[in-house]
Amino acid sequence: TDPSTVTPGDTRLFLRAIDGEGAGFEYSMFLNAAERRLLCLCQLGPYLEGHPGLTHGGAIATILDTTLGTCALAVAGKVVTANLSIDYLAPVPLGTVLLVEARAERLEGRKVFVTGHVRGADGGTEHARAT
Repeated sequence: TDPSTVTPGDTRLFLRAIDGEGAGFEYSMFLNAAERRLLCLCQLGPYLEGHPGLTHGGAIATILDTTLGTCALAVAGKVVTANLSIDYLAPVPLGTVLLVEARAERLEGRKVFVTGHVRGADGGTEHARAT
């Protein structure tokens, strides 16, 4: 979309930076505000390839930052990421459906401490964890 043609109120909650459905990030998020927890169901497309056949670590970092940040936003309001630490545990084959979970663990002043992990949609393999 040409930014000069966007009018106030003509926004989307989730943006697509890549033309073509399924080529990049495709995801939906589900918030449980009472538990300070957010689940993201996503599938990362072929434009996010790193090593042949595998999702690039930067794409995993992006979906983690988005999920943890959205959780923090829901808990504390306006936020920015100050530190993102990721442990990559297992490669993610392209096209894998993933479950990304975030939980706001505690608040200290203006700081929100959030933990999260990336698993296969069946809840099995843990691909990455982050704080």
